[in-house]
Amino acid sequence: MRLLKESAQTAPAVSLILLDWSVRESFHLLHYLRNQDVPREVFEVIVIEYYGRVSEAIKPFANEVDTWVLLQMPEGCYYHKHLMYNVGIVLSRGEICVICDSDAMVKPGFIRAIIEEFKQQPNLVLHLDQFRNGRRNLYPFNYPTFDEVIGDGCTNCIDGKTTGILDEHDPIHTRNYGACMCARRTDLIAIGGADEHIDYMGHICGPYEMTFRLVNAGNQERWHPTEFMFHTWHPGQAGKDNHLGPHDGRHLSTTALEALYTFRTLPLVENEAVARLRTAPESDPAVLRDTLIAPGRIQDWRRDLVEGGRGATQLDSEHWRPIEYSGFLIEQERQERYRSRSLTSFSLQGAGWQGERAGALDDSLSQAMRRIDRFVPFGVRILAGLVAALVSAGQLTAHARTWLLRRVAPGR
Repeated sequence: MRLLKESAQTAPAVSLILLDWSVRESFHLLHYLRNQDVPREVFEVIVIEYYGRVSEAIKPFANEVDTWVLLQMPEGCYYHKHLMYNVGIVLSRGEICVICDSDAMVKPGFIRAIIEEFKQQPNLVLHLDQFRNGRRNLYPFNYPTFDEVIGDGCTNCIDGKTTGILDEHDPIHTRNYGACMCARRTDLIAIGGADEHIDYMGHICGPYEMTFRLVNAGNQERWHPTEFMFHTWHPGQAGKDNHLGPHDGRHLSTTALEALYTFRTLPLVENEAVARLRTAPESDPAVLRDTLIAPGRIQDWRRDLVEGGRGATQLDSEHWRPIEYSGFLIEQERQERYRSRSLTSFSLQGAGWQGERAGALDDSLSQAMRRIDRFVPFGVRILAGLVAALVSAGQLTAHARTWLLRRVAPGR
């Protein structure tokens, strides 16, 4: 790991964590950070490069960067965003960590809006949604106005708000969970930081897996109703030809969803430096830096293993991991469609879960979950989730789980 620049700030309110893995063509967010309506000492900017490239796109804005680090991972090691998140969390000095797109536009009140939300609700995990414009004539980025971005070519604007903010049906897919996520640094450390499990290597997942575990730990998830980010089209913006870990067919990580419904708070694979901070907050910064990158990660994330199919695999019906949800197992079948079956011996005929309804194919994982939510009584779903959490912790056998569920809905 090589530090090109280290922050001189001691106690900023906000630490912005920006990522690159030798792919970013533009860091124009740094231009908009110059125009914030709060004093510059209120926030710091941390840029983390996964490999060893000193980005030419950053150089025009070098004065806006407080900490600039090159992880110097080998070229043969596939990128893992969650490692970069953890580096940012450990190196950050702000009270609030903000993980967001580096090639997006923000208005002058961006930083202030984030700080004000945490003043009102300290126990928070905050997201900002993002307007997205698909016009090709805005590439390379040519500094359009905000009105231009939400005008012709914008794919998700309704009356000045994103379609995701207005969506009450399937917000988990229509809101951009990866655009901007904000949480207190102490809260992120308390849940073990970002999960470095191999399922999250490459394009899937993003900061929302920490959101789900923060919610499990008692934080309130909130989406800012009036502050947004703005993004214009560029090649490869959807992760073309990238490795994809397990997802639900719509690029939502099923491993992250698994954490959400089992109430898990700690990561499957915890970064050693974050673990040290969690258990010993006064750890020596030099030791933390030395333990940020575990040697085994380089071997586990080798590109030849990924591309050769011996490591984590691209999503298909053979490798997709079935997940438990509220006492049901959701399995992927043909053409990325999903079928649910009960994990217990009782039936829920009284709730309408019978016949074709029980065996129907759903178009997405979230649709299958909504089917269960609709036809399974609320009390059963709550108990099933609690029991599943106990089982995942090794405190209940599968037989005991089935017995408890049958006590709630015997022979229905």
